[in-house]
Amino acid sequence: MSLLTADKLTKSFGGLTAVSNAGMSIEKGELVGLIGPNGAGKTTFFNLLTGVYAPTSGSIRLEVDGMVKDIAGLKPYNITKSGIARTFQNIRLFKDLTVLDNIRIAMHQNVKYSLPSAFFRSNKYYNEEERLVKEAEELLDIFNLTGKKNELAKNLPYGEQRHLEIVRAIPVQ
Repeated sequence: MSLLTADKLTKSFGGLTAVSNAGMSIEKGELVGLIGPNGAGKTTFFNLLTGVYAPTSGSIRLEVDGMVKDIAGLKPYNITKSGIARTFQNIRLFKDLTVLDNIRIAMHQNVKYSLPSAFFRSNKYYNEEERLVKEAEELLDIFNLTGKKNELAKNLPYGEQRHLEIVRAIPVQ
């Protein structure tokens, strides 16, 4: 069973068809590249996979915990929660925040406390924030950024900024 399958994806913008009947399948552990000339529809295809655009037709199926789920047309934040995230060619970090805070912001989509808990700084809020910091530090360790966690993102060399952006894209539950 494929981890991700796109089948007969088409995206039209008025009279212009940017992607026509495109498909691909990715198996678990497989690394896949998408190569083509400018204007071939590569970015549009990624935008379909990540929910930036809803397909005009076709399907996108993702295996999550042994269950196959159709994610075509879902909002980007729901697709990210399913396990698909993206980075961009141009790095988009919060340049004036620390490395750790950049990651924590991305992880807040999965916090398990309410707005009142955050406002009143309840025990649930503090426990959850502590969990997020621990998970963020584990990711920093994997990407060799542990020693830079208190650095401002703008002060990192380009390669480390790219690593940071990848860390932020990793969905953590």
